[in-house]
Amino acid sequence: MKKNMCVASVALLFCVVFSSLAGPKNEISLVMVPREDGVVRVGMDIASRYPTLLLSYKVDANGAVSLHGWTGSEWVNVTMDAFKTGNFFRTGPDSALIIEEDGMSIPENLLPSEKWCDSVYKITTTEIRPLLHLVGKYYDFKHKDWLWFSDSYHFPVDAINPDGLNIAWYHKRLGEHLQPKQRKVVDDLIYWVAVRQPAAGSKSIQTETVEEFEPVEVEMQDLDDNPLTNDVPPAVVLGAGDAEEAAQAVETEQELMD
Repeated sequence: MKKNMCVASVALLFCVVFSSLAGPKNEISLVMVPREDGVVRVGMDIASRYPTLLLSYKVDANGAVSLHGWTGSEWVNVTMDAFKTGNFFRTGPDSALIIEEDGMSIPENLLPSEKWCDSVYKITTTEIRPLLHLVGKYYDFKHKDWLWFSDSYHFPVDAINPDGLNIAWYHKRLGEHLQPKQRKVVDDLIYWVAVRQPAAGSKSIQTETVEEFEPVEVEMQDLDDNPLTNDVPPAVVLGAGDAEEAAQAVETEQELMD
């Protein structure tokens, strides 16, 4: 009885978290992160901005698996039976993104079932810079999101978004346009794996020749408390005068004039 109440609680609260957010095409992603402070923090920040079912996992040396789900305010236990059958959510995910620790593949029984999740992808590193880059491409971060993660994790925007995804000309200062461009390929795709995807409508992440950037040492914010017990970061609320929307309006008007 107690286990059923816990599962129901997760399902209900995950639904509440989703309904209060907006994301690309309103797709829901299941994101599974190892119980590693820095990566859990990334997962919680994503869940505060996009429709996300967030699970943390831990695999013991003897193979025992522990799963916890983020309700928006607390972490609750998710049983393996609930995970296998998909009974830990009310609205199922459109795709799943699994973050793996470097060189440590998750067990097969932690892959989401085809019965409730068609597409499954992996990022095989917990290094923060390439992780933010690939997560941002997966979610198709908008300009404001790249800026937020750049500021929060102390990376230049072109370090976590080297191919300039959703960075339009009007987002850049005049001096940036006049600077000579040195270009190179950022090989973060070595960490991207498509485990399972449908023949049509699959999520594709591509890399291009991009501007060169200097690596910057990240200075993580002090985490006095374990992220697993912290309150969820507040969602960013945008007003009618949001700069990006205004820029898009200008671009649309120019297209109509042309």
